[in-house]
Amino acid sequence: MPHIVTYTEEIEEHGCCQQRPELRTGDKYQHEVEGNKRLHIVLSVHLDKYVWENVAQWTTTIMEFFEDEYKLKELPINIGTPDCVDVPVFIANSLMGVLTCDKDKIRGELFIPGNYGIWAIRGVAPFGFYGCRQLETVNLSPDVLVAYEYAFAKTGITKIIFHEEQQSLPTLFHITAVDDCQNLPKFDKLLDRPFSGRYLFRGGEAFREWEEELNRLHYL
Repeated sequence: MPHIVTYTEEIEEHGCCQQRPELRTGDKYQHEVEGNKRLHIVLSVHLDKYVWENVAQWTTTIMEFFEDEYKLKELPINIGTPDCVDVPVFIANSLMGVLTCDKDKIRGELFIPGNYGIWAIRGVAPFGFYGCRQLETVNLSPDVLVAYEYAFAKTGITKIIFHEEQQSLPTLFHITAVDDCQNLPKFDKLLDRPFSGRYLFRGGEAFREWEEELNRLHYL
């Protein structure tokens, strides 16, 4: 299971030489701790307050997976076309995503399978494909049942394909999952349906209650 790491630091901010935390919300990267690699997903980086004069206090919150809790794999994209290539992705706690350093390799159509060898895939990680501007279509296996916070935010998606005839439950999208997708028309996440298929948008407690039900039924 992932571990949540929160730390606060004080950083000077003055003039045009602003110094802020190097990390940004949505960053996904490998980090080495005492010789062991870990997967980090930055959930938030925010300014708390000014401590004095030009010194600001920032808090960073990270979702961390230990070395035995995630794997880096190669996943084909644009299957069945001349543009088919393998791209690097990670699988952690049955969730898939791409490291920030590899996000520009995700182009065209992405198929997210229900498993990769012995590794089950049940959803898209928080910020999983965040910022993949060349991503246009997402094709979800019937076993992929949840997309977490900002999973496809700031991408170029115009279409998500659900295999609804094989799905036992609607796919659950966090209400922020497709934020700032400029190629999508504006829509009300609680009322409108920009994609055809079986899915729900949920936020807050409604999302967590549904997530608990998915965990109970599908062992996420």
